[in-house]
Amino acid sequence: MVRFVVMAAGLASRMGRDKLALPWKETTVLGYVLQTVLEAIKLQEHNSPQCRIEVHVVSRQPIGAYVSDEGITEFERYGGIWHDAPSSRPLAETIRIGLQNLKKEVHSLAFLPGDQVGITVQDLSGCLDVVLRSFPDFLVPIAGDKAGSPVFFHKRYLPELLELQGEQGGKVVLNRYPDRWYKYPVEESLFCDVDTPEQYEALSANM
Repeated sequence: MVRFVVMAAGLASRMGRDKLALPWKETTVLGYVLQTVLEAIKLQEHNSPQCRIEVHVVSRQPIGAYVSDEGITEFERYGGIWHDAPSSRPLAETIRIGLQNLKKEVHSLAFLPGDQVGITVQDLSGCLDVVLRSFPDFLVPIAGDKAGSPVFFHKRYLPELLELQGEQGGKVVLNRYPDRWYKYPVEESLFCDVDTPEQYEALSANM
């Protein structure tokens, strides 16, 4: 089993408002990312009916701020868990919230920023396929010499992830073991996210 943790509890100080609630296509920024995750899971389950994947979202607002009623139904149908974190949380704390109550069947942990609108169903499904077949220590999407998200960690690194402090993220653990990475090739556009009003306007114009 794989646990996805969608990270959506940051302050978004460069945007000046909750960027995850901004309109994106037919939904919101976070709604689109979550929709993409669910579509990738659906595709993976079609190809491999025995696979099991769960989704946890750590967010500053309730799900209704980002997702339509229809989307909420779909999220719940896949057993999604929404963790409310009303105040902004340091990255390490967001990780700990997303890793609560792990089932013993979980073998891999995946982390995805809630504003990564460049994510695609095909790439996400491809990453899942590798993880579910070969259980790598780490799966890291790579575009040229640039690494990005989502990153998958084998459960054996859970103690190190839980020891992170403050704004330390999974990269701290990841960078201790560069020789253990499974590098998954992607286009750099996969890493596209929303950080500033100017970036959001530019990306929206090209939707």
